[in-house]
Amino acid sequence: MTTAAELRQAFTTAFVHLRPGGAALFAPDHVRETFRASTDCGGHDGERGSLRYLEWTWDPNPDDSTYTVDYAYLLREEDGSVRVEHDRHVEGLLSREEWMRTLEQVGFEAECVPFEHSELPAAELEVFVGRRRW
Repeated sequence: MTTAAELRQAFTTAFVHLRPGGAALFAPDHVRETFRASTDCGGHDGERGSLRYLEWTWDPNPDDSTYTVDYAYLLREEDGSVRVEHDRHVEGLLSREEWMRTLEQVGFEAECVPFEHSELPAAELEVFVGRRRW
């Protein structure tokens, strides 16, 4: 989802599947206010091959509602040959206020909750809770 309209469609789908009083949890990777470019890397060695990856998150145009994540993969096959693959994802980057407003427009009572996790810096991730009104 890369626009508020697409977000609204997803929220509407969740809303119609909930009973009054039910809740839905939405966990965006980033909101506009806390987005920062980043990289990550890792890999795995298996009996039949190995993988190394690089994840590069960046925003080529801070004036629009998207950011880009490029993934580069080095794949070593069982025979020792190595190939490279690239995958690009364009993802939505909306403000906290857009998330809250869109939830409320659909009919949810909206709440933004900091998500605390031992592997993430404080205030790195937020989740949005939408409760269907009674």
